[in-house]
Amino acid sequence: MYQIKRDFGFFLALVLPAVTIVGLLIIYPVINGVYLSFTDASPLRRSVPQFVGFENYTYLLEDDVFFASAFSTSYIVFVSSVLAVMLGFMMALLLHFGIRRGATVLRSLVFQIWVVPWICITLLWGWMFNKDYGLVNSLITASGLTERNADLLFDATGAKWVIIAGFTWRSIPFLMVIALAALQSISKEVLDAAELDGAGFFSRLRHVVVPMVRNVLMVALLLDAVRFFQEMTMPLVLTQGGPSNATMVLSLFTYKLAFENWDFALASAAGTLWLAFLMLIAWAFLKFGIKKEYGK
Repeated sequence: MYQIKRDFGFFLALVLPAVTIVGLLIIYPVINGVYLSFTDASPLRRSVPQFVGFENYTYLLEDDVFFASAFSTSYIVFVSSVLAVMLGFMMALLLHFGIRRGATVLRSLVFQIWVVPWICITLLWGWMFNKDYGLVNSLITASGLTERNADLLFDATGAKWVIIAGFTWRSIPFLMVIALAALQSISKEVLDAAELDGAGFFSRLRHVVVPMVRNVLMVALLLDAVRFFQEMTMPLVLTQGGPSNATMVLSLFTYKLAFENWDFALASAAGTLWLAFLMLIAWAFLKFGIKKEYGK
């Protein structure tokens, strides 16, 4: 039998383009970013960047705004990811077990949310939560919950939950598709056997369905969290990180350092820190959050 690993030249020809692209677009920028974090690099200086050691990291670890943004990011990402996975899984259950007719059409309609650009969703959210003419404020006022319009985007707690709602809503279709694929991979014979043993729907869901799709949902949760860590469009456009840094996420904090303060070195240090944090979280998640199959 022909094995590609025996033909090293052909194997190299197939692998080299991918390795080159990954090296140029991922590995080199990461290495360069780490290098810049130990210098005083800035476009405002004409001189060659000078090595400053851990000065940038020391500054960040003494900066209250950095820790505030780290806390806000962790809170927003955690809540958004968990809510998105739960709602996406519920939608998948509805499409897989509940709706018999029109499921394909409904799935296609829901997935349209995923292809809408972030900036469009952000502008829509800004209109919905506008103090003067926003739909949400109009509904709250009409329901009698408050006598005057609430300015949620200028309230620390309100602004944070507006961002969480936007992140969650945007991710539901993606997680729904992943959960639906996991549900469709469950053997019908397994569910039928559980039903014959007298297990009702919720019992089958708890003891059969959820354990069998758990690992898929955990990986989806991790992917969603990593993507949210990188997202800054909504905080930038809606709140600019305010009020009082309540929605200052790390990606926006790094962006402001680089393109408002023009401090590429400090921005690189911030990016390196939250990259290391993400790698640590991903390792712990995959190490302790994913259940190993028996015998492996």
